[in-house]
Amino acid sequence: MSLEENKAIARRFREDLWNTGDLALVDAIMARDCEVHARVPFTTDFMRGPEAMGQLVLFYRIAFSDLRMAIDQIVAEGDLVVTRWSGRGRHTGDLLGLPPTGRETFTSGMDMLRIEDGKIVEGWVSWDVLALIEQLAVAPGQAPSVGEAGFLSLLESLWKMRGAA
Repeated sequence: MSLEENKAIARRFREDLWNTGDLALVDAIMARDCEVHARVPFTTDFMRGPEAMGQLVLFYRIAFSDLRMAIDQIVAEGDLVVTRWSGRGRHTGDLLGLPPTGRETFTSGMDMLRIEDGKIVEGWVSWDVLALIEQLAVAPGQAPSVGEAGFLSLLESLWKMRGAA
């Protein structure tokens, strides 16, 4: 496949799949034995195969209404495509026990996808989950604390919010 065709597959993964929630896209762009390496805070393995990725997409689309992903930059070489992306959404659903805050959120990340024969066979995803947690756990208008103690108090705030549900 050409670099442009591989870029189109990466764009379908990050923008089309996540923005529409059309799970037919998962089977169209991911190999059956695809493995996505990512740090996700779940005990469930959302990262092996198309069905698992579809569940992950649905999980976030339930937690965040108006979810919008955009690729900000894309680079391809050989069978690898790297995208730098940003995402926005309103927290209107449960997120790991954290009740909806109604807050608009923003996060960003990068995907590195290995594509063979028109399908994603392996991927690596890294994103700024801490920024998302700060937006959900810190009171509106309050700046997050800096430093080790600040991070611990941020986590404590998150747990308190979770317990208040």
